[in-house]
Amino acid sequence: MLISSIDEYSGKTGFVIAFGKILKERGLEVGFFKPIGIGRYVGDELLDEDAKAVVEALELEDDMDTVCPVIMDKPYLEFVVSADIVDVKRRIEKAYEEVRKGKDVVLIEGALYYQLGRAMGLCDVSVSEMLDEKDLMIAKFTGDYVIDEIITAKALFGNNMKGVIFNQVSGYKRSYLESVTGHVLKKNGIDVFGMIPKDSLLSGVFVSEIASALGGRYLVKPEKDFIIEQMLVGAMSPQSALGYFRRAKNCAVITGGDRTDLIVLALELPNVKCLILTGNLEPPSIVVGKAEDKGIPMIVVADDTLTTVEKAQSVFGKARIRGKEKVERMRELIERYVDLEGLINSFGL
Repeated sequence: MLISSIDEYSGKTGFVIAFGKILKERGLEVGFFKPIGIGRYVGDELLDEDAKAVVEALELEDDMDTVCPVIMDKPYLEFVVSADIVDVKRRIEKAYEEVRKGKDVVLIEGALYYQLGRAMGLCDVSVSEMLDEKDLMIAKFTGDYVIDEIITAKALFGNNMKGVIFNQVSGYKRSYLESVTGHVLKKNGIDVFGMIPKDSLLSGVFVSEIASALGGRYLVKPEKDFIIEQMLVGAMSPQSALGYFRRAKNCAVITGGDRTDLIVLALELPNVKCLILTGNLEPPSIVVGKAEDKGIPMIVVADDTLTTVEKAQSVFGKARIRGKEKVERMRELIERYVDLEGLINSFGL
């Protein structure tokens, strides 16, 4: 079963992990395969982080070199020019045969988006044909035009594409989508197996991810890696900030390191889970001590507040499904909003 997506960061990995857990609890032997990964060095090891996360979450025993046999270790165009495509395809086929042994189902995670790799003849459409596996499309609802993109994908996959699951659907769009799917997608031979709503927890970002993206240093390290669901900017008076801060959920406050008044205010609110202090400025030690007592991480960054906000916002929307809390939430949403029986029967699992 190949899981593809229309766009980047559509939720494939999170779906694979949660769906894989559901299948395992039903007594199926589940395998995982990612034909081509995007490499990143973790220490001395070059690996695809998403593939490693799936293997760990599903407690699989296959070697990473088998699970993800081809890793792009250079920019895409360089990889396309330099790769021996015949050898790459051979490695993929050989590794997949190894992964399949003893498995009832293998969940195959497609590329960053389904057309990536077309220049090499190794996009998800080609992989579906090469491995003789049917495709499930995950479509992040980014706007109305996603309907046309799904129909285009169906034209390329043909009968190999069994259907679609919409992800990150805003509440008011659900009924609209339901009517559209009956009139448009069904006529194009596309089954809709579910519509997963947008969820603030899943789109949230761990404190460690924010610190890494901002190049920050900890004044106070977190006792646990909190999930931040909202980012707030503290650039007003404490009186104006109080109501603004209180309305947020599991938030991080970005403010100048010299804004002691706002920092102290934020430390008093239970929904503030992190403080990001800009301008490479540190508050008085008594304030740092208060953050330590409350277990609220405090991160200092060199950039000004505007630049910090822009960098932080770029992290949101690219949040990965990591950690028990997010995985369990994804699973809850799948069980509630996806037609699991229809999906399982359609793919013959």
